[in-house]
Amino acid sequence: MEEVYPLEEELNLLDPACIRFYRDEFEDLVMEREDGEIDRSIHILRNFPLSNESRFISVRKGEEEEELGIIPALSDLDEGSRQLLEEELERVYFVPCITRVLSVEERFHVPKWEVETDRGPRVFEIRSGRNDIRVLGGGRVLIRDADGNQYEIPNYRRLDEDSQKQIDSQI
Repeated sequence: MEEVYPLEEELNLLDPACIRFYRDEFEDLVMEREDGEIDRSIHILRNFPLSNESRFISVRKGEEEEELGIIPALSDLDEGSRQLLEEELERVYFVPCITRVLSVEERFHVPKWEVETDRGPRVFEIRSGRNDIRVLGGGRVLIRDADGNQYEIPNYRRLDEDSQKQIDSQI
């Protein structure tokens, strides 16, 4: 029988029932533990940003971003903390959703995209074409532009026919 590696022993999982989050007077994120210990200047990151957006959230402190622990699931936090962390993750992982591709034109092998998103129209360039476009399961597409901004298409096969043709020419 195959031995299962006890990964939980290496992870510092935080008990959601024993922590809460709030913003201080400077609007910095603060974590308070059940024993009254307070950690300021908190940063949070998704350990699995593509596959588990609300699970295994890394809680880090300060400029060095020392990891304090991992929240197994945001849904297990109290309502106020959960909502605050969801808002913070939305800010940190701002990813407009492309709803239509108006054009993709290449100049000197640099694709310039003109798109409509759920956050308004955008025009951006992609440095290395196919290297900055990731096609995931179910037609999901992630695009990183030359400035490092991320864009998402939940299922490009559900876009209009012209948009699909533009995307097909790039993937």
